[in-house]
Amino acid sequence: MRRAGVGTCLPLLFLLAAGASGQPEEPFRPKGSYDNSVHRFHPDLDARLNAVRFARWRTLEIAWESGITEELDRRISADVLALAKDPPRFPPEADRVAPLFARDAAPIFRALRWGQTLEQQLLDVLASSEAGEQLSAARLDRALLLYRRERWALSESPEPVAGGTALETTAAWRIETAGARLSVRAADDLTTPDFAEQRWRVKQTIDEFDRMLQGDHLPEAAAYSTSAPGIEKAFPGLARALDLVERFRREVLEALAPGGTALEARRKREEGLRGVARRYGLPTAGMAESPSP
Repeated sequence: MRRAGVGTCLPLLFLLAAGASGQPEEPFRPKGSYDNSVHRFHPDLDARLNAVRFARWRTLEIAWESGITEELDRRISADVLALAKDPPRFPPEADRVAPLFARDAAPIFRALRWGQTLEQQLLDVLASSEAGEQLSAARLDRALLLYRRERWALSESPEPVAGGTALETTAAWRIETAGARLSVRAADDLTTPDFAEQRWRVKQTIDEFDRMLQGDHLPEAAAYSTSAPGIEKAFPGLARALDLVERFRREVLEALAPGGTALEARRKREEGLRGVARRYGLPTAGMAESPSP
C-alpha cells in the first residue's frame, strides 16, 4: 500500500515541480493537416523564417541584460550571417534561446510568442496543399478566435507611439524590419492559387531577404494591411492582429534601448517594458524590478 501511495503521489510532485520552475507554457497551435506546410512545401522560406525567429529571441535576451548597444549589433549580425549560410530547419525553442527574458519579463515574452504562433498559423494554412478560399478562411478564423481567447493575446489597440528613429541605424532594428517584411511578403505570395507561380514568387521574396541581410541599409517597412493586399482583402481581422504584434515588437525593442549593465540603465529598461505591457493590456505582475537605490 505504501509503495502504491508513493506511485500515486509522483505525478503530482512532477506537476508541482513544473509549476515552480517558472518556465512559460508552450503555445499549442490548433492541430490540422496544414501544420508545418511551409516546412514541407517551401523549406527555404521556412529556414529563413526560423533564422529571423532565432535572431529576434537572441536580440531580446541580450538587450534585456545590456540594452541595444554596438556589442549587441556585432553579436546579432554575426549570428544572422552564420544562420544565413546554414539556415535552421526547425523553429527555435524560445525559452531556451531567451531564458532570462522569459523569466524576468514573462508577460512580454508570452505575448510575443503567441503572436509568433499566430503568424505561423497564417503561413502554414496558406501553404497547405488543401488551401482554398473558403477552407483557409475557416481555418484562420478559428486560429484567430483561439488566439484572442488567450490571456497573452494583444487585445488592446493603442495609438502608435512615435519612435524608433534612434534605432534605425542599428542592426537589431534592421533585422527586425527585414524579418517582418519577409513574413508579410511571403504571406501575400502564398495567396497565389497556382503552385508554380507561388514557388516563383516565394523565391523572389527569399532572394530579396538575403540581399537585405547582406546590405547595411534599413529595408522598407512592410505591414499586412498595406503591403499584403491578398491578406488584407481575405483576412482583414488577422491582418490587423499581426500588424499589432509587429508594432508591439518594435515598442519592446525601443523600451530595451537604454544601454549598459548599471542599475540605472536596467531600471529604465524595466520601466519601459512595464509601460509597453500596460499600453497593450498585459499584466505587469511577475515582471522583474530592480531594487531602489
